Amino acid sequence: MAAHAGFTTLVALRAKAGELAALRALTRPAQVRRVQPLLQFDPGRKRPADQLDDVEEVARHLHRLGRCCWIDASDVADRPGFGAGGALGRLADHLAGPADLLDTAWPVPFVPVVRSDATEQGAATLGRLGAELGAGVALRVRPGTADRDTLGRLVERLALEPGDIHVVLDLQYVAEATTTRAERAAAMLAVLTGLGVFGSTSLLTGSIPKTLGQTATWEQARAEEVLWEHLVGAGAANLRFGDYGAVHPIPGPGFRSKHVALKYTCPHRWLYSRERMPDEPGDEPARGRAFRVVCRRVVESAGYAGPGFSWGDHEIHEVAAGGGRALGDTSKPIAFATSHHLAYLATRAAA
Repeated sequence: MAAHAGFTTLVALRAKAGELAALRALTRPAQVRRVQPLLQFDPGRKRPADQLDDVEEVARHLHRLGRCCWIDASDVADRPGFGAGGALGRLADHLAGPADLLDTAWPVPFVPVVRSDATEQGAATLGRLGAELGAGVALRVRPGTADRDTLGRLVERLALEPGDIHVVLDLQYVAEATTTRAERAAAMLAVLTGLGVFGSTSLLTGSIPKTLGQTATWEQARAEEVLWEHLVGAGAANLRFGDYGAVHPIPGPGFRSKHVALKYTCPHRWLYSRERMPDEPGDEPARGRAFRVVCRRVVESAGYAGPGFSWGDHEIHEVAAGGGRALGDTSKPIAFATSHHLAYLATRAAA
């Protein structure tokens, strides 16, 4: 079960338009050679069939690049639109065959994600699916949802060798890498270590707040990197880094803001650029005009990586220079930022 071996960085992304566009823009195996995407079904999308098609397309695309996608359907487990077998059962059926008559890259394996609040029956079902796919499972542990005994029972119900289980300690939103938070994470890692020698252990956190309260351009420390480095320095030598891309870790109801923002990843810090949409009429929609200002500020900043760094960086440069299309699409800032972020993680992992 080595289909997902060799990664050093985990990134959790939602099956939404912006993040999916960034994944589709990946074109070279080097872009995901050391980066492991974890794609989670989004409960806010209303058409299960459309979301299933999108996840299938991305799983096939990553497979062609040599990367086996980890997929979490926990948030849609109770949605009847995915069928009796659930989202992952139906996805496995789709990926067992070719996408079309010319497709030769099949079957396509993926790694089912089991959360620590899953029922024992649910864990057993996903454990069997992981064994059938030959890819194992990922156990996503959130503090407060499972103690040592519960985790032990879940691992037992997965009925897999520990080496075929990849553990993710998911702290979700971390505003600041405090000593107390690091000590609690270290204690949880010690509990997980006591359950077996797993295929990998990753720390997954995100520090982008739910809303930004400023305009213009400013920076914020990447608490996810600071916390991971603290734990590694304290002895967690094999702990892999993970983050939530360029969005807040906890999904919430969407709304159309009167601001446009771009969250741009830099070493150890976030670069935020945010602008209010103008009220006065202009040659193009207000959202597009605000987006141009936001992109121009990023391009003019010391943190900009250059138009050749990623597809997203090229698009940011084009918008800043007066080009680009459909800039009123609210998914564009997320798509460009996520594309840059994936390239940043690939570079970070190779460093």
